[in-house]
Amino acid sequence: MKAKKVTAIILAGAICAAAFTGCGINTGATAASMKNQTVTMGMANFTCRYQQANVEDYYKSMMGAKSSSELWSKDLYGNGTTMEDTMKDSVMEQLHEMYTLQAHMKDYDVSVTKDEKAAIKKAAQQFISDNSSEALKEMTADEDTVEELLTLYTIRSKMQKAIEAEADTNVTDEEANERGYTMMTISTTSHQDDSGNTVEYTDDEKKQLKETANKIEDAVKNGKTLEDAAKDEDQQTTTGAYASDDSTLDTSVKKALDDLKEGETSDVIETDSALYIVRLDSETDKDATEKNRQNIIDKRKSDHYNEVLEGWQKKDGWKVNKKNVAKISFKNSLTQQDPNASTETQTSTETQNAESTQVMQKITIVLIGMPGVGKSTVGRILLRCWDYQFIDAD
Repeated sequence: MKAKKVTAIILAGAICAAAFTGCGINTGATAASMKNQTVTMGMANFTCRYQQANVEDYYKSMMGAKSSSELWSKDLYGNGTTMEDTMKDSVMEQLHEMYTLQAHMKDYDVSVTKDEKAAIKKAAQQFISDNSSEALKEMTADEDTVEELLTLYTIRSKMQKAIEAEADTNVTDEEANERGYTMMTISTTSHQDDSGNTVEYTDDEKKQLKETANKIEDAVKNGKTLEDAAKDEDQQTTTGAYASDDSTLDTSVKKALDDLKEGETSDVIETDSALYIVRLDSETDKDATEKNRQNIIDKRKSDHYNEVLEGWQKKDGWKVNKKNVAKISFKNSLTQQDPNASTETQTSTETQNAESTQVMQKITIVLIGMPGVGKSTVGRILLRCWDYQFIDAD
């Protein structure tokens, strides 16, 4: 089936959504329930299809794909669960979170203001106006449903801010401190040959690599900088910073750095996979330390928020009607469209996307967006399709 294009709306701190054609969902049926709250299938379907639209747009624009029909049948995690089912599970968790927060608004003196209600109503009306009746039917979207979801997003944003404000944000200099270093690394496991194939090093080649590392060590001891000594042997250096609880550095490398004083350089450090030489550049890397301080604060806020939320959810009796939720289908593809975009502009954009796909493997992709738009899901798609490393900042 040809994908229908629909108009997206954005309300600050809330939502953008898309729509489609005839789905046969009983909107009044129960998708999930908790103490004093029932989540209708109309709301569950609308939220799922909204997320479907966001993910499909990411998928098409980033990967240059004309169709996303194969996307939802993929086993994203390798556990036998399709991408569609993973998305629906995620949506139900998000709805659980938002309805839980709504139930505890009084605990934090949170409310939706008159101006916010007016903005939400206006956005909902605009969404209904911008989309066709068949699109709205597919999405099970009416003005009340759109308003409710916009309201839930607004409440979540305000509640999260209020809860996180309770977290301890006092981070000592010692806790935040990151030491700066320069590192030379020589892999001893494998390399790429002229044809781009990965080839394991032979024992003789490993000995040569060790000799190279020893030459660099000797050159440093004779007065050369680590950078110049490495360059003389066609090796490179990198810079970085690490905290006392760092778990990313090889343990042998971290121990060597811990034992160094500012300005000192280590001997060759030999591990199972590489040879290293490191130099401690500063006891305190100011920029890295301040970033780490903020990371610690953000983690404390996130941990406190999750602790409070989970405490509430343990007692709310949340139950998903899996039989009903299974009726939500992503068979009909969704896509968002700027109502002012011409066919020519869309075609040109598709061509540019296809061309840009060729260089995607060489860049870092940062996914930024409001809660619930599918950032984590898209990240995992890239992980499996392009063999990227996926880092979830949440």
